[in-house]
Amino acid sequence: MSIEPPDTDISHVYVTGSKTNIKLHDVRLEATGKSLDRPIVIIDDSSYGNVMNGILGHTHVQADLNRNPGIDLMSQKSVSLDPAPVNQFWNGAFKGWDSVNRILPGWNVGQTNTDITILDSSEALFPDHNVMSLDYKNWGGAFKLQSDKTLLTPGHDFATFGVYARSSVQGSITAVMRYTSGSIISSASHSGSGKWEFIGMSALYDKDSPYFYFSIVGDVDLTAPTLTFG
Repeated sequence: MSIEPPDTDISHVYVTGSKTNIKLHDVRLEATGKSLDRPIVIIDDSSYGNVMNGILGHTHVQADLNRNPGIDLMSQKSVSLDPAPVNQFWNGAFKGWDSVNRILPGWNVGQTNTDITILDSSEALFPDHNVMSLDYKNWGGAFKLQSDKTLLTPGHDFATFGVYARSSVQGSITAVMRYTSGSIISSASHSGSGKWEFIGMSALYDKDSPYFYFSIVGDVDLTAPTLTFG
């Protein structure tokens, strides 16, 4: 798609509203007659999660790219912000499980309503990553698997996280986080297929009180949890 009028009254693309976002793939934007101090794309602060990629000629993008990490337009006037490819979950490989004292470095696993074992390396889905098997005892509410570190990167507004899960119990696990408004939101749950599924989500997170965990209410095997900001 090409949008190439020499100029427009406001901008070539203008998005506003908390319930409004757009997706433009492989777009070419040019404005040969537009003053260099006027943006060709404007994303109002009320809108977030917009997805745009392609080539941008002349002027620039005006947007909070931390709220719109999916904007990736090639330009000599501005650049996009991609999520840092660094897993913020320390010990995402589930190493060092102490079954006697019920300690797993990097994780809060103190609740006793789930029996935890580390499976044989032949069960590994990824190299050098243990598979942790959780036998849910069906009392005391959901077991919360949560990092023992406060996960916060003030420079980013979006958080993306999840875990590979295998279960024969429908709804056995969901990813849960505190949204930017302070409310608690959750991902889709495991289908109960008995196969590996990635259970995760991506949303604006609450910087004042960041909160990410996996809610477990059924027997499930887990491996390679990941959280990135952006």
